[in-house]
Amino acid sequence: MKDFDKIIGYASIKKDLERIADILKDSTSYTKLGVKLPKGLLLHGEPGVGKTLMANCLADASGRAVFICRKNQPDGEFVNTIKSVFAQAANGAPSIVFLDDLDKFANEDEEHRDAEEYVTVQSCIDELSGANVFVLATANDVGRLPSSLLRAGRFDRIIEVPVPLDRDAILVTEHFLKNKCFAPDVDATYIARLMHQRSCAELETVLNEAGLYAGYEHAESITMQHFMEAYLRTICDIPVTVSVGGENSVDLTDYNCTKTQVVYHEAGHAVVAEILSPGSVTLVSTNANRGEIGGNTAYYHDKEKNLLKSKQARIVAALGGMAAIELKFGLSDAGVTRDLDHAFEMTRDLVTNLCVSGFSLHSSRFEDSDAQKYKQEQAVAVEVERYYRQAKEILTAHRGFLEEVAQQLARAGYLTALNLNKIKDNSTSVLYNQPMEG
Repeated sequence: MKDFDKIIGYASIKKDLERIADILKDSTSYTKLGVKLPKGLLLHGEPGVGKTLMANCLADASGRAVFICRKNQPDGEFVNTIKSVFAQAANGAPSIVFLDDLDKFANEDEEHRDAEEYVTVQSCIDELSGANVFVLATANDVGRLPSSLLRAGRFDRIIEVPVPLDRDAILVTEHFLKNKCFAPDVDATYIARLMHQRSCAELETVLNEAGLYAGYEHAESITMQHFMEAYLRTICDIPVTVSVGGENSVDLTDYNCTKTQVVYHEAGHAVVAEILSPGSVTLVSTNANRGEIGGNTAYYHDKEKNLLKSKQARIVAALGGMAAIELKFGLSDAGVTRDLDHAFEMTRDLVTNLCVSGFSLHSSRFEDSDAQKYKQEQAVAVEVERYYRQAKEILTAHRGFLEEVAQQLARAGYLTALNLNKIKDNSTSVLYNQPMEG
């Protein structure tokens, strides 16, 4: 196996790492051109995205001796360890100093970046000037590091490693699925979308949890239901025991029950989103039938879609829960605070940055006056009201779809994108004779 084959996806980052590895292996091909070689590389990104794996692949591909430094001692002792590691690397040149989790070297917050550990790292790097030692580092929060440490000449290359998205997310999911006995119908693309903006480590944890559920049942393979139970428990913190039509189901005829309203609230989000952006809902769930009251609707937003239309659709969908409660029960939704905050925040961005209500309300680089802010807030309120009317119109026009989603959600506790597609395809034949209240 090639050294970088261990990295799944991340094609552009792999290419950068391959180039650096080539420089470290065959520096004469570069120095004869009169160029200076890079002295250091910092890989940063949230925990669990594979930074250490990438750093290890680079170190292996370079063929150099590697001297590793991780924070595992009290501050005073650790400073001496840093100096010792750099001294060993200098004696073993050509070599690599690997500073793993560099942002954890000091306990100071970002307002005190002159910690002794960082000062020591800087001085050690400077003292290696002229030595054939490459400094490789990883960090979760690059904002905690002093800018003086990040300047060119110390870390010439700084690469952000994001969570896997789109094609990369699918490739990572397929890789993890290969190592476990999943049923043939388990869809890697759906799992990747459901785990949108989640780290590789989180994905691996959920898939492993699904395997544990299957093992407990002595199943021959890990099914999509096992995955969904693991996802709901691990990511959404919802314990799931599916009991279709059983004692855990919610009785939707009880209009005064808060659990019933939770079901319709989440169904409203899902229906509005699916009408405006088909395929955008990855999961709608409710733990209203698990002894608690609450729910969640998860979305996948295609970055290739029109930005303005996408944001407007997300605002209308955010108001879909509130609209469903008003249409079905004639009530104000008591649990809508977070949805309204989200809708107002996104609408404010449309008004002040994308100028949907006119250029006069655009936020310039100068501080807006109180009068300008008042006009902006008035325009935001008008837009939110318009989006809310649109949500109600959509639910009124697709009330059969809404009712069937609510019925199935009440029975099962969650619906996947596949479930929603089937309901939507059959919704034209769903008869709903009872008029909605309100």
